[in-house]
Amino acid sequence: MEIIISSIINDLKLDNEEITNIYNYGSWVYGTNHEKSDRDFLFITNIKNENERKSLKFEDDFDYFHSFDLRRLNNCDVTIHSCENFELLLEKNYMLAVECLFYPNEFIIRNNIDYKTIYLTKYYNSLRLKQVIFYENNHSFKYVMDDDDDNEINSHSYINPTIDQFLCNAIQTTTIDEDRLLKYLFHGLRYLDIGEQLIRTKSIHNFKRISYILFHIKDIYINNNKNMDFVIDYMKTKQ
Repeated sequence: MEIIISSIINDLKLDNEEITNIYNYGSWVYGTNHEKSDRDFLFITNIKNENERKSLKFEDDFDYFHSFDLRRLNNCDVTIHSCENFELLLEKNYMLAVECLFYPNEFIIRNNIDYKTIYLTKYYNSLRLKQVIFYENNHSFKYVMDDDDDNEINSHSYINPTIDQFLCNAIQTTTIDEDRLLKYLFHGLRYLDIGEQLIRTKSIHNFKRISYILFHIKDIYINNNKNMDFVIDYMKTKQ
């Protein structure tokens, strides 16, 4: 892991002294990865030059989703936030930012700032958590249903030539776009699960509790002639 992190820092020309926290998020944490899965990293940097800082811009309907700095490097996706922006995301109870604070130690690569304590003492808000997890879940359903209505799966998808894009070890009969939609549904439900843990215990104890569902809905999708309605009906029973 140290070699990967050093390579990212060098290739992106980041100032190692400014990097306060590094989290390895994504499928490796949730147990939905395979041996060739990409790695996802979140870098938090203390940018000393105020002119280099970029403010987050949230969507108008709900101050939650936002634009961010994502960089692709080999088999790694790297998201970079300033300390100020990351703390703002914690204030918004943005789930991806919050969940990083409770990862097992192997996925917290650097932890110079104790954001977990900052979050729990300043920004933890059970009412806000309820709002954002339902917003995440509803957004995932809306995304998939809108996509299905537009027939984007049939008109814009293409067969994936590599194993890297597949989410499980089932027969490789789904396209990249189809896998993307299944992941959207899964993550909507996943946020309900980890949000429930946060609300009940102020912690996240198990990131893999519902990971089996991702593999199951792919089987449902394939076994029902790729009819997304069967997947959606199943997901509704799990909410």
